[in-house]
Amino acid sequence: MSLAEYLALPEGVRAEYVNGEAVVTPPATSGHNKAQRRIANAIEAGLAEAVDVRTESGWAFGELHRIPDVAVFAHKDDVVFDANVPILVVEVLSPSTASEDTVRKATEYLAAGISQYWIVDRAEPSLIVYGNNGQGWDRVAVLDADNLSATITVGAWGEVSLDLLALLRP
Repeated sequence: MSLAEYLALPEGVRAEYVNGEAVVTPPATSGHNKAQRRIANAIEAGLAEAVDVRTESGWAFGELHRIPDVAVFAHKDDVVFDANVPILVVEVLSPSTASEDTVRKATEYLAAGISQYWIVDRAEPSLIVYGNNGQGWDRVAVLDADNLSATITVGAWGEVSLDLLALLRP
C-alpha cells in the first residue's frame, strides 16, 4: 500500500503505516482504554500547560506513521499525524501487539529522538519508564508490586506523580 492510499483510509480505520504496509489493529479493551486515559490524565496534571497530551493521536516520522496510546508534544496542534517528535510516548501492552510495542516501536522511538518511552503492562502489572541516552534506552523508573509509586521528571516540562494501583484499577 502506498502512503497516499494509507492516508486516504476512512477515519474509523485504526491502522499504523510501517514499511509500506497498513498494520490494522482492533479497538482496545475497556481496561486498556481506562489505563491509557488515567495515564494521560496523570501526565497532563503534572506537566506544563504548554504541552499537548494526546491519546490515540497520530505521529509521523518519515514514512512511518504510528498511533501511540499516549503521546506528549511540546506544542498544541490539531492534526491527524504530527510530524514533530513527541516529548514522550506511552504504550499500554496488549497480547496481540506486545512484541511490536517493546521491540520495533522502541527502536523507532529511539531513532526519532523521543526523550522518554513508557511501557505499561496491565498483566504484570508494571510501568517502566525509559529515558533516551542518545545510544539506547536507560531504565529511569520501574513501578511494580515492590514499587507502587514514583515521581517522574519529564525534562523541563515538569514532574508526573504515578500510582500504579490507581492507574491500573479495573
